Amino acid sequence: MHSPKRSIALVGAGVIGMPILRALLSSPNHPNVIVLTRPGSKNKDLLNDLPPVSPIVIPVDYTDTSALTALFKKLSIEIVISALASTGYNAQYNLADAAKASGSVKLFVPSEWGSPTEGAKDKGEDNIFAIKDRVAEYLKSIDLPYTRFFTGLFMAYVPWVVGADVDGKAHIQGKGDTPFTVTSQEDIGGFVAHVLTSLPLTSPELVNTSLRIQGQQITLRQYAQVANKSIVAVTENEAIPGNTDEDKALKAFLQKHIEEGTATTGWDHRTEREIEGATGSANKMWEGHVWQTIERTF
Repeated sequence: MHSPKRSIALVGAGVIGMPILRALLSSPNHPNVIVLTRPGSKNKDLLNDLPPVSPIVIPVDYTDTSALTALFKKLSIEIVISALASTGYNAQYNLADAAKASGSVKLFVPSEWGSPTEGAKDKGEDNIFAIKDRVAEYLKSIDLPYTRFFTGLFMAYVPWVVGADVDGKAHIQGKGDTPFTVTSQEDIGGFVAHVLTSLPLTSPELVNTSLRIQGQQITLRQYAQVANKSIVAVTENEAIPGNTDEDKALKAFLQKHIEEGTATTGWDHRTEREIEGATGSANKMWEGHVWQTIERTF
């Protein structure tokens, strides 16, 4: 039997790291949790709005593999969860090397938290999916067991994707009737905490697997209807409203991703089609859970 006091290191405590942290601290299996942050991190509210049991927060230099190795070994860390944002993806190579060298880490969770990325590197893609896939391929190359979590778009980000954060309207490029996966950050955190604290670390359900979850499937037009947003048709030559040029470009990229039908958690980059029965296939691992939907937020 596995120890109920599993030792977990969470790297990053931002948009998805905090929901995972809250869920881990609320877990009935009471894991020991440490949070690794960059020195000088501006997240001063890290310990606010958390369960009564606060985590240990340790500032670390992600480029110092030796220091990371010593830390993992000293604290007998069994699981490393990366919740790093895109600017920190490359730091995962050092984290993986340290996890492997520590001898204590049994499972590494790379920063996926979105649409499936398996096969993106082999297909020669030059995008965020390929960047994430390369990290997973590196974990394979050093023989470090891993679990990838494919979640689809964060539910709370749908208004942002259509530019409703700027003017309250749903700006849609294309037809807007292609279903895509959305999952709430709270459900993602809860699912991650559940499977990582309740299953043996040698379980075939965890080791070198991809867990595909889904809160619901929805289209952009359905979102607009549910949220009572007026729809504005946007041509390919027009920008979706955003506060910066980077925002506008990312919104256009995500809407193209959705319109092409590649934004479900069942998508496979290798075959360029959805794997039958794969979308949300891991939901059953959280038996009895009622997943949040956009309809319930209004």
